[in-house]
Amino acid sequence: MTSSINNHSHFVLTLTFLLTSLTLYTSVMAWIIILVICAVTMRLALYFQLHKHAPSIRTLNLLALLSGIVLAYFSLQLGVLLGMLNLLVMASALKLMLLRNNRDYHQLVTTVGFLIGCGFIFQQGIVFSIIYLLLMVALILSLALHYSPSKSLLQTSKDISIMGLQALPIALLLFLVMPKFDPLWQMPAAKSTETGLSEKITPGDIAKLSQSSDLVFRASFTGDIPQPQERYWRAIVLEDFDGASWQISPQRMAINNQYRQYSEEFDASGEGRVFQYEVFAEPTHQNWLYAIDVAIPDGSYSNQRIWQNHDYQLISQAPLVSTFQYKVKSYPSANLNQSLYSLDKRINLQLPPKTGNPKTQAWVDNLRSQHPDDVDFAQKILEYFENQGFSYTLKPPLMQDEPVDQFLFEAKQGFCSHYASAMAYALRLGGIPARLVTGYQGGELRSDYLSIYQYDAHAWVEAWFDETGWQRIDPTAVVAPDRIQYGLQSAVEAENFLYNSPFSLARFNSVTWLNDLRLMLNSVDYAWTKWVLGFDQEQQKDLFKSFIGELTPRKVALFAFGVFALIFTLIALFYLPLWRKPKLDKSTSYYLKAQQILGKLGIYRADSKGPIDFSSQVARATDMSISAPFERLTKLYVIHMYRPDTPIELRKHHAMMAKELSKMKAAVKALGKVEVLEQS
Repeated sequence: MTSSINNHSHFVLTLTFLLTSLTLYTSVMAWIIILVICAVTMRLALYFQLHKHAPSIRTLNLLALLSGIVLAYFSLQLGVLLGMLNLLVMASALKLMLLRNNRDYHQLVTTVGFLIGCGFIFQQGIVFSIIYLLLMVALILSLALHYSPSKSLLQTSKDISIMGLQALPIALLLFLVMPKFDPLWQMPAAKSTETGLSEKITPGDIAKLSQSSDLVFRASFTGDIPQPQERYWRAIVLEDFDGASWQISPQRMAINNQYRQYSEEFDASGEGRVFQYEVFAEPTHQNWLYAIDVAIPDGSYSNQRIWQNHDYQLISQAPLVSTFQYKVKSYPSANLNQSLYSLDKRINLQLPPKTGNPKTQAWVDNLRSQHPDDVDFAQKILEYFENQGFSYTLKPPLMQDEPVDQFLFEAKQGFCSHYASAMAYALRLGGIPARLVTGYQGGELRSDYLSIYQYDAHAWVEAWFDETGWQRIDPTAVVAPDRIQYGLQSAVEAENFLYNSPFSLARFNSVTWLNDLRLMLNSVDYAWTKWVLGFDQEQQKDLFKSFIGELTPRKVALFAFGVFALIFTLIALFYLPLWRKPKLDKSTSYYLKAQQILGKLGIYRADSKGPIDFSSQVARATDMSISAPFERLTKLYVIHMYRPDTPIELRKHHAMMAKELSKMKAAVKALGKVEVLEQS
């Protein structure tokens, strides 16, 4: 490779690296992105000869040292995964500035290819998959230009496209038949990528999620689909309350860890109506999953990766670093009374210090004295929310001091977590075990699947009644019933829905064509998630069964042998030179066709004779109607062979050669008619 700064392969590689780095913007620190932009600007300035010299080695070494120190300072906050990714992007930017020889070029190509692969760790949707595919094609194009610098960009792109289409059926076959193994290692969770619900919430936190239209998961149903009021997707159970915030109980965590240590999983049972569905959960770098109560994981392959706690919560055994697929059966009419009540009661009757929220304590004491029955007492709390002018809002006021008192007796407006927190606290004050459950409520229905977004985040209460066990109580359904029946947007029509996401298409669902576009993109993404990202061992086995019937070692071996034989046959068809005729360029093709026409007249070119000498021979042997166009065609052929043409000149020469060839054909045809007349 030459060290010329005008090398087209450098230009393509520079743009590929820039776009790859920008797709990783959520995981790469801002100052490293700025470093990438500076490196790209410098390389483009050299390419367009706006600047003559690259930075010196000493300058780059100093910049590398300073960048390494800054990155090391932030590495503990980033974690292992993001730390290594930022290091790789930083090193690639510095290498781009140092791009001088063959070794530098190949090192940068390798690291950019690895960065494209890293992109799939964070983004696996169809849009980013297409982007990364195009970036990989661009990287291959850069390599092709590197090894064939004399070829035009258009011709090289055409060659790359043809090879890509040839590789497509082979890639599809390999995708279908290669074994689908679980990851051999676990990706460390990256703190900056944690999104959605949290293991600790303060009333008002979930209101922030209502401003995000990010997809959380999809659920594809087989058979009945739950009604809107049944779509409560349990995610996290919060049982520890300090007077302001709710979090997972430390006692519950310790007990669950002990159960896992001894492999004593909670085995819930269901009866009555059942919903069967498959969940495609988006990456959260957390372990919790989503399901409608009472949920029972379905399928042996999924069961190996899912754990069920005694609070009916589903947990993945590894953090969700990519799209996670699992099957569930839910029994909505089954009672939640299958856990150990003595433990649940001890955890869910605990109260924060008595000094907090005195108005609430006095109000509950008075209300409890009037309504000793547990169910009646809970109903009176709901009636208080219904009759005392409470409102549901996306922008609740800040309530820091005595938050429950301020909410119940002063502000009287809040989001779902405000109502759930206040009610759970009041129930505990009244001696009824209660806890907060966070998850999602609702979902957008499309044919046989539901799409659940961050703005569907919700919190509700579970209270223990001796007759039925844990019962769901949702005070939001009393204050804002439209939220449960029709979704968040219907409940907050007077407010600016998704005001923090101005470019989200979900904001414009009242505009028909924009909503249709959003739904179409949603359907395409769902198909990609289900059939590509969700293609696992179980689906692969079903595919094999559809071809060969019952799976036996002999049948599987023969099937695999047949597939790989097909792949090798395709490769042979594409690349065996004995089976392919050499492809001639158009100029040579026109000249050889002209020689064939002369051969019909008995005029042949000797191997030792050049094109110009042969043209003179033709002039002596034929009249001007044949020799003149052949002479002009020969000159164009010689120009093409010994002086490279630009694409525009080449098209012009081909048109002129085709014209001269047509004149020769017409002259020979006319000559044949004259001979026939003379003979007659």
